[in-house]
Amino acid sequence: MKNNNVITKNRLSAIVIGLLASSSLVLAANYNALDHQQNNFGNLDQLAPKAGEQGGLNSGLESLRQAELNNKKANYLEVIDLLKQNKIDDADKKIAELLKKNPDEPEYYNLQALLETLKKDTVAAQQSYDKAIKLDPKNILALLGSSKLALDAGQLDKAKDFANTALAINDKAINTYLLLADIAYKQKDNAEAEKVLLTAQSKVKGDIKTEVEVIKSLGKLYSIQKQPEKILSLCEDLDKRYPDNALALNLLAQAQIVNDKKPLAEQTLQKLINQNKQDIDNRILLARLLSEHPDKEKETLALLDETALIAPDKPEALVFKAAYLIKLKRTPEALQLAEKIDKQFPKLILGKLLKGDVYLADKQLDKTIEQYQQAYKIQPNERVLFTLADLMIAQKKQPEAIKLLNDALEKDKKNLNIHFKLATTYQQQNDLKQAEAHYDAMLTEQSDNVIALNNLALLYFQKNDPRALALAKRAYEKAPESPAILDTYGYILIKQGQVKEGLPLLEKAATLAPKAGDIQFHLAEAYVANNNTPKAITLLEPLVKAEQDFAEKKAAVSLLDKLKAK
Repeated sequence: MKNNNVITKNRLSAIVIGLLASSSLVLAANYNALDHQQNNFGNLDQLAPKAGEQGGLNSGLESLRQAELNNKKANYLEVIDLLKQNKIDDADKKIAELLKKNPDEPEYYNLQALLETLKKDTVAAQQSYDKAIKLDPKNILALLGSSKLALDAGQLDKAKDFANTALAINDKAINTYLLLADIAYKQKDNAEAEKVLLTAQSKVKGDIKTEVEVIKSLGKLYSIQKQPEKILSLCEDLDKRYPDNALALNLLAQAQIVNDKKPLAEQTLQKLINQNKQDIDNRILLARLLSEHPDKEKETLALLDETALIAPDKPEALVFKAAYLIKLKRTPEALQLAEKIDKQFPKLILGKLLKGDVYLADKQLDKTIEQYQQAYKIQPNERVLFTLADLMIAQKKQPEAIKLLNDALEKDKKNLNIHFKLATTYQQQNDLKQAEAHYDAMLTEQSDNVIALNNLALLYFQKNDPRALALAKRAYEKAPESPAILDTYGYILIKQGQVKEGLPLLEKAATLAPKAGDIQFHLAEAYVANNNTPKAITLLEPLVKAEQDFAEKKAAVSLLDKLKAK
């Protein structure tokens, strides 16, 4: 069996175009403790006396209490700011100082828990949250922080108990619902996750900013469930309730794009940019949609030029225009614009990458490599690194590509992506020993990495190593819906004589990937192994006649001829 089923990672060869990709509608519903603690200063605001509550002789005391509250809040936000800047040591010292002066202040224990979480000391973090809860049993920050720690540790029932306790205190705390939705999702109860988020939406109606965040979380769930029409319905309803609101329109445009209603999205985006003459992001998104129409070339370029004039200090519009010109095969103009971007934004690598893309479009690989190397020298990153390696391999300069990758690995020896790239590169060179070594390194760092498990199983299978089946099974247990992993596990089972066990796995893989010729061929082999020659022939006949080529097509033709000859 050839390594047709090796799992790889997709990457645009034109890097800059990838950098311009608009943000997706479906965002994770993860509770972010740092942002949440910054935006929700525990119960300290509740300590402030209400206006008119005290007066006369007590007005001085009221002022002192207010001053004390303001001081606590300032200290709190100062620590949050230090943590956001990753000034861990400074934050640690400040928290220690605060707790020494205020040992009974629960919010400072919340800060300590957050610091310990960032240090990945979850035991200490939970102890700090416990102290905060002991001092204030209704402290929502401490309850939600505890819930998140339990969720991350896989203690779902415990996480749910903490979150429900917080919900009983305040049923409008949006982060509580996001945590409960995450817990339900981890429990593989998508219906419950949807119910929780819809409840959250009903609780926050009237607060459009918060409602938008809930709808984004619902969008993630509906994307997983392949139900984009549901997010469109929610966004259309939001738009009706908040007509011409920029937040609602922006969400609606993205939902329309996800649902392939691009003409409607273009209209919505036009509304947005008419509302805000300085809106750059939506102009670029509209340009992206217009650029898909061959007859709207002039309109697209005009919109990009207009956007560039609005924000001359930002490169986005110029970069997209250059990428668009490359797509139109107007490479001399694209090169001229790339040179302009390089001069105008010398600290960025965008101009050099664009010049590389122009040369790549013109198949001038030497010049492409030169530009990417300059970009990589200024700002090393994996996308440029891997593109450089691919270009070198395309030029039959495999040793140079491998040296480049190994040099990068020396600086970050635990980098899984570089190990993976080296493994697949060695596989292409048929250096299976080196490939195995890098897959092993991946598994040392991440024992449940399904890509390494799958690909290493294939390598072992090729040399009849009995460890192949166990690795394939582990990959399958981690990703039972992946057609490539189903194919690997099922095919190894078939070839090792477990034909009845392997057949349903290959049938499922073929259903999930009906256009994958190699998987269909493996299924045909499984039918033969299970003494079902007619079904194998029925599957093979259209497969070998199709124009689509695949790695094992010759083997498929040979098998069909053999079966028909019987």
